[in-house]
Amino acid sequence: MASSTKQLYLFLTACSGNWRNTVHISGQGETDNPGYLLAADQDGQPVILSVQQFYELTGVQIDPAECCGQLTEAGFEALYGKYLLWQCPSAEGHSLKQLCEGAVNI
Repeated sequence: MASSTKQLYLFLTACSGNWRNTVHISGQGETDNPGYLLAADQDGQPVILSVQQFYELTGVQIDPAECCGQLTEAGFEALYGKYLLWQCPSAEGHSLKQLCEGAVNI
């Protein structure tokens, strides 16, 4: 739980304590995935948290329409392609899940 708490703290710091200051990334072809929230830290690096994980940690339901922006997963991968190339330990698998699971140092 300490890892999740740290990840939540880093995320809330990046979005100034308000999830509405994030960009909602819709899950690609996953009907059971409510998506991800994207913020940027002080160095401009992405800080990602899944909507489901945010709900589990805070009990707050996210309405994607209230986020400051919307993005598809493909759009995120296009914007952060070089970052993902260097930061994700495995080219296989789901890059957003890797970022959320802490496989990448954020």
